[in-house]
Amino acid sequence: MTVAWVTGGEFSQEVQWGSDEGALTSRADADTRAFEQDSGRTWYTHTAIMSGLATNTQYYYRVGSSDQYTKVFNFTNRLERTPYRHVIIGDLGSSCGFALCNSCHSGSEECKCESNTEGMISEIADAGMILHMGDFGYDLDSNDGKTGDQFMRNVEQVAAYVPYMVNHGNHEDGSKSLAHYVERFRSQPSNAVPSTFTSSNGETTNTLYFSWDYGLIHYVSLSTEIWFGVTDGKVTRETQLAWLEEDLKAAHQNRENVPWIIVQGHRSIYCSCDGDCDSDAVKIRDDLEEMFMDYGVDFFFNGHEHNYERSYPIYKGNSTRSNIDPKGPIYVVSGAAGSREMHEPFTRDQPSWSAFRSNTFGYSVLDVYNKTHVHLQYVQTDPTAFKDKHPYGTVIDDDWIVQSTHGPFDRALAPRGAAFPQGLQSAEFARSRQYDHWWPLLDLEDNSARATHSIIQDFRSQQGEKAWVEKLNGLMSWVDVELGAEIMWRNNASSVVHWEDVRDDGSSDCAACGAPQAREIYDFTVFV
Repeated sequence: MTVAWVTGGEFSQEVQWGSDEGALTSRADADTRAFEQDSGRTWYTHTAIMSGLATNTQYYYRVGSSDQYTKVFNFTNRLERTPYRHVIIGDLGSSCGFALCNSCHSGSEECKCESNTEGMISEIADAGMILHMGDFGYDLDSNDGKTGDQFMRNVEQVAAYVPYMVNHGNHEDGSKSLAHYVERFRSQPSNAVPSTFTSSNGETTNTLYFSWDYGLIHYVSLSTEIWFGVTDGKVTRETQLAWLEEDLKAAHQNRENVPWIIVQGHRSIYCSCDGDCDSDAVKIRDDLEEMFMDYGVDFFFNGHEHNYERSYPIYKGNSTRSNIDPKGPIYVVSGAAGSREMHEPFTRDQPSWSAFRSNTFGYSVLDVYNKTHVHLQYVQTDPTAFKDKHPYGTVIDDDWIVQSTHGPFDRALAPRGAAFPQGLQSAEFARSRQYDHWWPLLDLEDNSARATHSIIQDFRSQQGEKAWVEKLNGLMSWVDVELGAEIMWRNNASSVVHWEDVRDDGSSDCAACGAPQAREIYDFTVFV
């Protein structure tokens, strides 16, 4: 188990641990690096490895030096308990981090989870792993890195007790933010080729892509940002794809022991909300979809869209609306852990391959029971939802996926349309579902009982983009009042919170939300 921490000064640091809280008799020195990218300060990252651990055993540990140690934390190494529980999130901010616990709000970047009964904080006892799929803090480098400091304090409430695995998001694309990401999370697995990455802070471990096994799942963490210009010259799209194929080949050969394969990144391969689902998704899909079929990847999880969407098994846009023995991968968007950019609306019709979608804040829970059965849920943690109908902590999507035989998907049997499962003719069984709670807040209801995205489409067509932006501004005014927003979106911003502001996330579906701004991407500048 690798532990990571930071200090403001250059001190000799170590980790102490043991299976008895009163006898931390094992120790290991930390690997220390200076971080010199924040204006006016230098601070230090530390990583240390606790080795020789027994599986399914609780350990206690603390980090620091002879002058000062942290309090004693604990974790269970390689928790062996059926089902294996994996908590999955994307896009978690320092403020508005509603998925972490019910104490998080928009008025402060500090979130103290005094109760452990709701939100991600409640999963500590059962979860063997937490996966965060990009976009940290909003942003790690903001306020000369102090936003990143506070974000790490917030997630320490879960990450000090459960392994916290990550991948790189677009909010970590700028040179400073990217340096923060690779230095703060250099404790992640390091089996990439090439083995190092050079950020503006210097050469360090390449954790833009890597893999690991947990229980019955082989996980692969990718950087989707490599498709959009992030590189140091030696770590490229080509090196990532070559490494990925070799990794999947080895994982497939080990399927008797680790049958399930999950790949995750930040941006979507399939989604249905807005412009992010067009050319950007296609660019990644063109490189990965065939490889996923070749090696039988069971799931692709991603964030980026500030909503949740689960697909049926899908290949080349076609789906078979059954999760019994899927003939193609299942794609899951889970990017609504909560941030100052708030929600992302669905502005397009729900396609037949989309099994469930919701624009509520929340997190995903994947319970792995055995080689054939997994249980996927989405837990709503939204303070703006109707509390009488769906209170904080309600499971709003619940589904089983059954795969009898893991391996390459046969293209001759691949999904070709929205067919009913053999022997089942129930429209209820095959119906796509969505939960969208925003229309009362948008004040667009026309008593037609239509879906929100259809009402939004008509409003924009009839009233124009300017009127749509005014609607969003009105919604954010409601957020300011109801959620107590008191923080600025950027130091030079004129308003406090934005609803999926396109200036930070690319081609979201609100072209009139503001004039384009130059945004620094590692190695070059791009306009978004």
